[in-house]
Amino acid sequence: MNYENIAKSILECVGGKDNISNALHCSTRIRLELHNASDANLEKIKEIHGVMGAVNSGGQCQVIIGNDVSFVFNKLTTLIGHGHREDIETEKAATEKLDLSLKGLFDKFAALVTGIFQPIIPAIAASGMLKALLLLSVSMGLTTKTSQFYLVTSFIADAAFYFLPLLLAFSCAQKFKTNPFVSVALAGVLVHPKLIALMGSGTPIEYIGMNIPSVSYASSVLPIIFTIWLMSYIEPLADKVSPGAVKIFMKPLLVLVIVAPIALIILGPMGTYMGQGLSSGVFWIQSKVGWLAVALLSIFMPLIVMFGMHKVFYPIIFAAMASPGYETLIHSAMLSSNMAQGAGALAVWYLTKDVQLKQNALPSGISALFGITEPALYGVHLKLKRSLLGCMVGAGCAGIYAGVVTLKAYAPVGPGLASLPMWIGEGDNFYHALITLAISVIVTPIAVYFIGVDSPVENKQ
Repeated sequence: MNYENIAKSILECVGGKDNISNALHCSTRIRLELHNASDANLEKIKEIHGVMGAVNSGGQCQVIIGNDVSFVFNKLTTLIGHGHREDIETEKAATEKLDLSLKGLFDKFAALVTGIFQPIIPAIAASGMLKALLLLSVSMGLTTKTSQFYLVTSFIADAAFYFLPLLLAFSCAQKFKTNPFVSVALAGVLVHPKLIALMGSGTPIEYIGMNIPSVSYASSVLPIIFTIWLMSYIEPLADKVSPGAVKIFMKPLLVLVIVAPIALIILGPMGTYMGQGLSSGVFWIQSKVGWLAVALLSIFMPLIVMFGMHKVFYPIIFAAMASPGYETLIHSAMLSSNMAQGAGALAVWYLTKDVQLKQNALPSGISALFGITEPALYGVHLKLKRSLLGCMVGAGCAGIYAGVVTLKAYAPVGPGLASLPMWIGEGDNFYHALITLAISVIVTPIAVYFIGVDSPVENKQ
């Protein structure tokens, strides 16, 4: 596969580098924010050899590549050139029209969430898996929770979660166009050890005549997002009023002395309470119709992934991981759906007589079982449609069980065979995860068999 040719073809089909305001990638797709979305020719993108599909969703042009996405992305960013994004963003800001329609607002929200959370996923996923493996080592008797090995490893695993505001500050700086180092410094204020100790002392904290609420910002999400959003408005003003001779320290000084107090007194507590409310709201829904919520999300997860909208769940996932420390809705649905799509693709591989379809179904089915579903979704199920229905049946059945037993995910990683330790926790949770997986991989092939498989192209041996 020629990654450079793929990148050049994509660039040509989206209107050239001058039409790209931002570019990032997730595990399987390149996500491009375009100045003029109408300039992107999705049908031509889909015809590029090495591209599985393309959609406009969440304010982004999303090009589905598969497991080789990072190689294509690296070639694409080389073609775009360094420093390009900032220049065209500044030029575009004066002429860009504000879209206040419901779809426009949702697209902006989805693009914002993806842009903030996607860059930090590798650190969070690695830390989450390390925590899960550490729990596995305890359950297998390889170590104990009082050993120094456990304690030091837990520090390594917890660092990304505890200092999550610092990671988010840096990614928010990229999204809101603020100085990344001053942004991280503001996040450091929220998790400063002495501030935490002062808040934990029980003594009321008064600053500039106002009370600073005693809340914890470790592992928090919304407080730092609100803070850097405010900074994006204060920093340009500080730049204007700072004389050139002293701007190097006057500008960041004004940002710190204005934004930090507002963050501690208003934005931080507000974001904390909103995050707690978001997490509580999800658990309230599950307490009322938990099994149904998981089942429905399991059934429709392929359609959500198809449009690249599964990234909007990040705030819910991170809020739940912060408190109470596990998530019971989205990961359970993704486990049910991922396993179903993998088993469904393998069923197609076994049942079809189409040579090309067999070649696509086997590797994409294995990939889906390990949590990467786009190859199976775009390469098999969306082409056949009947097999997708069978996957939805299997995922729904598994989702019902996961909802009934309140399956808990203890790490924010993509559910699959390689990430099974993420389900290790209290009681029989891990065994419930295995049963959920088993239901999905058993029911789905049966459903695919009875629904039937029609090959899109007759290429029989």
